[in-house]
Amino acid sequence: MASNPWKKAASVADLGNLMADWLEGRHNAYSPSSLSNGPDEETLHLVPILAACNRAGFVTTDSQPGETGVGDDGVRWEQRAAATGWVADERLLDRIRLNARRAGMDIVAHRPDSGWRDGAVVTRIGSKGYTWFGRTEGRRKQVAFEWAEVGGRAVRELRTSTYITIFDPVWGRDDRLWPALANAVRG
Repeated sequence: MASNPWKKAASVADLGNLMADWLEGRHNAYSPSSLSNGPDEETLHLVPILAACNRAGFVTTDSQPGETGVGDDGVRWEQRAAATGWVADERLLDRIRLNARRAGMDIVAHRPDSGWRDGAVVTRIGSKGYTWFGRTEGRRKQVAFEWAEVGGRAVRELRTSTYITIFDPVWGRDDRLWPALANAVRG
């Protein structure tokens, strides 16, 4: 039986490299239980920037493009372009914040020493919130939920990392967040 690369992860950087490989289809076996066999179809155009974010140290655990539409039931739905995940590197976090502000994005950051609060509604159906990013019951529960199958050293580093959600405040827009993240991870 092949060894589990996620169990061998010793840092947030290791998790970022594994997540980038997963996004690019280099592996799907033994991934954390919250991952499917690959990104959703709506996210495929974001794979290059998401992989770059992960390799730079913003370990994304969920993302979605900005889109709008009408469901089969005739009800309008809207998504904000959004990404959520973990950052251990303070300089990278500062660059993400700076580029987010410059692009008019919103960011919710749960720092290791701060209390946790609700995240942001990133999908709504009709006028009701449907999907939230960054909404959690606390750091330990979030780490346990997202990273149950990874190495202990990486888990310890996650517990001292900042959990961030960055999103476009404009429903359906998909052309501002991704360039802002690209600029942030380029340094």
